[in-house]
Amino acid sequence: MRPLAAALALGLTITTACSPGAAEGPASPTSAPATPPTTSTVPATDAPTTTTTRAPSPDGRLYPTVPGTVEAVAARLGEVERLVHDIDPADPGWPDLAHEQQMLYRILGRNPAWIPAVLDAMPDEYRDIAATHVAARRAIAGIGDGDPPVDVPAWEIVEPLPAAELERLYREAEAATGIEWTFLAAINLLETGYGRISGLSTAGAQGPMQFLPSTWEEVSDGDIDDPYDAIPAAARYLVRRGGPDDMHDALWGYNNSNSYVAAITHYANLFRDDHRSFLATHAWEIHYSAAIGDLWFPTGYRREVAVPAADHVVDAPWSAPPPATPP
Repeated sequence: MRPLAAALALGLTITTACSPGAAEGPASPTSAPATPPTTSTVPATDAPTTTTTRAPSPDGRLYPTVPGTVEAVAARLGEVERLVHDIDPADPGWPDLAHEQQMLYRILGRNPAWIPAVLDAMPDEYRDIAATHVAARRAIAGIGDGDPPVDVPAWEIVEPLPAAELERLYREAEAATGIEWTFLAAINLLETGYGRISGLSTAGAQGPMQFLPSTWEEVSDGDIDDPYDAIPAAARYLVRRGGPDDMHDALWGYNNSNSYVAAITHYANLFRDDHRSFLATHAWEIHYSAAIGDLWFPTGYRREVAVPAADHVVDAPWSAPPPATPP
């Protein structure tokens, strides 16, 4: 279909595959709020336990502090997966718990030598879940090549539709086309973080499912930026490329990369086998693997033009990762 758009983001969401596109519409650069550093702990039942003293993002949240050793990552990931499967997603601490889970899997993606020990240490009931997450992360690492970007992109980060509403749209598209809803969810996750990246136009691709306008015309006369139109259009596109009978070819038609096909398939299988993992990934944040580090773009991030990442973190110190927790 075209180069992966959010590869630069979700590294999840992927970050080094493509050049970022320009966000549409007027915007103003993000600036640091006049809020002093605060000490924050997550209020939810047994949610992330680290206490961090840092400047919060404009929405009051903090970049998770995560362990810096394989032993500590193994211990914490097992606990986080238990909490993800125990805590009500309506709990106020759920977003921070899911964000911590996301960062633990990102760390494993960057430290593949740690993976065997971490999986060995996982509780039996969560080992297959963790292994599938890790396999998806390793596949994402194979999408694209080149050096990490030195600039942050002209994107806007917005709240996605609620998970229940997105799932309804995926399942309606499945009923109409036969494309399993979990594949549509996985594509939506990798492409734009379930629609969090708005105004994105990398290589001409647009909207929550990242269509080229020329391709969009094959499958829809609706609004390319509207998930109510884009999700069923993605399902129809996959049918035109061989789905649901041959999802490998269908996904290859969506993005000509075996690594992309593998990553989408891993997440689709994960969501089919463990619905709670879908709910958790819906709460994941947008991260961007820049040359200076793994930058967090919370809701409200907006850049009219790309700027050097080093300048961005001066304006937005909450975007930079905190030091790892000492062993």
